[in-house]
Amino acid sequence: MKRLRKAYRYHLKLQQFLFRGKNNSKWLLLSLIVLLIIPIPVYVLPDLKAMIFQVTLSFVVFTGIQLISNSVRHFLIGLIMGSIAIIFIWLGVQTGQWGILKFFRVFFTSIFLTFLGYRLFSIIWKSKRITLNIISAAISGYFLIGLFGGQLCQFIHLWIPGSYNLENGSEMYQLTYFSFTTLTSLGFGDVLPLTPPVQSLALLIGITGQLYLTILVAMLVGKYLIQEPVAG
Repeated sequence: MKRLRKAYRYHLKLQQFLFRGKNNSKWLLLSLIVLLIIPIPVYVLPDLKAMIFQVTLSFVVFTGIQLISNSVRHFLIGLIMGSIAIIFIWLGVQTGQWGILKFFRVFFTSIFLTFLGYRLFSIIWKSKRITLNIISAAISGYFLIGLFGGQLCQFIHLWIPGSYNLENGSEMYQLTYFSFTTLTSLGFGDVLPLTPPVQSLALLIGITGQLYLTILVAMLVGKYLIQEPVAG
């Protein structure tokens, strides 16, 4: 236990140096924005599509670990789940790898994203003032829904092959793209859900996105109206 607390103190020092304090959601938001603009480098370097996505998703997990590590217990949980997720992101994403590795990647990444989403909601719920950090956490939560939806899409696609009309290449990239276009109600139609389970999932992703925006905006506006003005 002493070694764990010592490791946590070193982590806090590193966190202060790299992220300027605890619960800094701005870095997580930055990593998620980078994830959204992936199509640009992928278009320039199509042969590195899978690797670009792996690096970016690993960056999201890394910034998520620092965000949820506000106590020794959360630090330990986040470090274990995040480290396992990063390992399977690199092991299970390549085409031709064992399917069981992809299942493990989806499973552990989904668990980490769920815990990260819970911590983000806790930060927003417990906040007494609406700051830039809280707004960043709220936006990050919306992006996490899209990322989590992509993991669920791939889980069903692994369970029922042929659930989507995917091109040759990174399934994880294409299904995350599909999740975000569904979440934002864009629906370009280039990736289509072909089986009833994934069609239901697409509906759930779209409805969740609308509910999140409605509930979160109401929560933030309510907190803003009752917060005390800054002195001076």
